[in-house]
Amino acid sequence: MQRLFYQLASRAPGSEAIEPAAFLAGSPSLDARSRIRIYADMFIWRQVDALRDDFPKLALLLGDGPFYAMAEDYLRAHPSQHASLSELGRALPAFLRTWSGEGGRTDLADLAALEWARAKVFEEANVEAAPSEQLRGFGREELPQLRLRFVPALRVLRLEHELGALWQALEQAAPAGSPSPRGESIAVWRKGFEVLHAPLEADEAQALALARSGEPLGVVCEAFALRSDAVEAAFRAISSWFAEGWIRAEEAR
Repeated sequence: MQRLFYQLASRAPGSEAIEPAAFLAGSPSLDARSRIRIYADMFIWRQVDALRDDFPKLALLLGDGPFYAMAEDYLRAHPSQHASLSELGRALPAFLRTWSGEGGRTDLADLAALEWARAKVFEEANVEAAPSEQLRGFGREELPQLRLRFVPALRVLRLEHELGALWQALEQAAPAGSPSPRGESIAVWRKGFEVLHAPLEADEAQALALARSGEPLGVVCEAFALRSDAVEAAFRAISSWFAEGWIRAEEAR
């Protein structure tokens, strides 16, 4: 009975062939199928609500009806496999890259990827960040050999669309403009209890990738070599990593 109830309540494949009246009682006002449909509706609605919580900008952009239809398509393709609803949307950005539903926008997957990164960054462990002035405490001979360690609450995304104008429009409840098919790298991080994100210049994104892979600052700074103000640009970027709390307190090794 539990197995059959779960199949009906979760709308599992093949559940259409199960006859609820075979093991569930009806009433004069609700037959067995109508009663199980209450659970089946709530099962899907709770999951759609969980997706809406993790992807509020996507829900706002699509609108209630299209978002619900998209979520149903997604949940059929990617039924929940985790005990926590916080993992329900993990595959949504990839799903939206091939979803052909209502809306026709090409930037939905990138918007979902950004919102998912923000949701996961918020959940990351809180570790002590290095004080912003610590970088100035290293000697000129030490800096080229210094390797930085980063806090867990940091993500870097490479997106196929520029999302700044779209995000601002959604924040201000203004009409969303057309998708901007210009790729960008975005840093997503948590500062205190606030989740932030900002675009990165190509050379800073390269430098950050090098630093996160364990390269010393001497190698990291080479990412800025093509700039006329290479030294100043490298120092500004790395200083900002300290200022924003990206570097762990035990950053040097």
